[in-house]
Amino acid sequence: MYQASANQPDAALATAATLDALASQDAKTAALIIRANEVRLKGDLSRALELADQARATLSAKGDSRQSYRLEMMRGALLLELGRQADALAAYQNALSLAERLNSAVRQFRALDSMATLFVDAGEIDKAVEANLRANHYAQAITEPAILAQSWDTRARIAAFQQDRDSELKAARSALEYARKAGEPERIETMLINLGDTYLKLGRYADALEVTSEAVRIARQIDDPHGLIVALANAGQAQIRLGRLEEGRKNVEEALSTALKLDSRAHYASLLTEYGEALEAAGDYKNAINAYHRERRASKALAENSRKSVLLELDARYQTERKQREIELLNRDNALKSAQLHNRTLQQRVWLLAAGLLTTGLLAVALLYRRVRDANQQLSESNRMLKVRSERDALTGLFNRRYFQEAMRTRSASGGFVGGLVLLDIDHFKRINDTHGHAAGDAVITAVARRLQDTMRESDLVVRWGGEEFLIAVGPMPDEQFDRLAERLLHAVSREPIHYGEQQLSVTISIGYASFPLAPGHLPLEWERGINQVDMALYIAKAQGRNRACGIRAVTASNEAELDEIERSFESAWRDGRVELGLIAGAPAA
Repeated sequence: MYQASANQPDAALATAATLDALASQDAKTAALIIRANEVRLKGDLSRALELADQARATLSAKGDSRQSYRLEMMRGALLLELGRQADALAAYQNALSLAERLNSAVRQFRALDSMATLFVDAGEIDKAVEANLRANHYAQAITEPAILAQSWDTRARIAAFQQDRDSELKAARSALEYARKAGEPERIETMLINLGDTYLKLGRYADALEVTSEAVRIARQIDDPHGLIVALANAGQAQIRLGRLEEGRKNVEEALSTALKLDSRAHYASLLTEYGEALEAAGDYKNAINAYHRERRASKALAENSRKSVLLELDARYQTERKQREIELLNRDNALKSAQLHNRTLQQRVWLLAAGLLTTGLLAVALLYRRVRDANQQLSESNRMLKVRSERDALTGLFNRRYFQEAMRTRSASGGFVGGLVLLDIDHFKRINDTHGHAAGDAVITAVARRLQDTMRESDLVVRWGGEEFLIAVGPMPDEQFDRLAERLLHAVSREPIHYGEQQLSVTISIGYASFPLAPGHLPLEWERGINQVDMALYIAKAQGRNRACGIRAVTASNEAELDEIERSFESAWRDGRVELGLIAGAPAA
């Protein structure tokens, strides 16, 4: 486990192989746990959970309770990262029961502390406070500085959710103080990074730079690439906010490069979002738009990989069910053939009994036919459900990217897309997730999807494009009508707050839109190229302050080469008149 965390994957896998070679079942379970942890650190959470579940299945009834505890804690963390909060809570509760059975105060603290973190992410702040207080009871009894540091760090997260910045800062400083007393470089590095996050939120960029610079030094010293990514990114953001753009960009780019080397795609996309926001705040719009474009490509690749994983999982489940049905049918068929053979043997001796057996055989055939028919009906239903799941977004019920691509291939079969495209993005969505938790983010995405559907006609195609992005395809319409549609969409989302529990969240969107083929030359474009155009318009809308729509009126390009040149520097083309844009400001959010 240490080897994997220290970025020594080959050594960790060699240790797992050594364990696998032992006769003990507990050793084989431990090997699976190590492999799950190594895969998790690479960012493949679904595969890591699969390995953890395999390890759980191999646990013997009289196995080591400490190993069971370690496994449940790992499963809880994986399930939480995958957004399965209810399952994660069940895993942490199992871990707590095991810790109580072991009468281990340290393990009880860690299970309760993880539950408190989960409740923060779920927005259940009262339960988070209760779990933190229970965890703190054990922390005070243990009196180990490392445990107390973790307890204060969780208290800082709770205060951050409550937006109590004074309490958050106090708790983060206490966490760092206890981490220094513990003398563990890894823990000091973590608490420095967390304190730096707090300073960034408070706008105290000089303080943020001081603590994150120390975190960078420690991360390099202990060779912790994962901590180095976060520390460099935070230091870079602080420098950018302080006007030290070149130094800041250098640090963030190093963090991005390290994330790619570790194949941490989700972290890479998240860093690009924060990078773009910092550059935008500093007035460096050119590099901000470039960062947003890179984030867009990374998010699309991540969404595509996620979609493929879901489809493969569904297909594997379907294939397993089909094979099971085939085995059941084969067993029944073999039983029928055996009965018929037995009948033929007895026919020469007892004709009356043979007649009875024949009747029994006919009834068995009828029963088999009925079951085969039922199995075929179930197979047909499974195929139908698989098709629906592959075409619909599970959270919002909207059509997904796969369905849109199929629909566009049909619409554009004659060459060149004709119609309108609208690409929109929820403003400051990461801030909603960070402040209120991922459950609140899901509630916002669902509510925005519903408002978009209510605004559009049934004939329009509304798609969840990925993350907090939505795409709408409409038929051809005049510019004036398209402008009114964009204005209606801005108003539909921002006209009233979104309710989440007892909170009211004000939400706005930014929009890029265009009608194809593009005026004035009416150069025919495929729909993929059209999405590139509205994507660039969307980022102009965001760079101009968000909560607004940017429509492409005209593009001075008579061929593909001229269009390529415009796309390479879209903002410059807008400034020098090769692209004509229309901007519509949205009303302030309710």
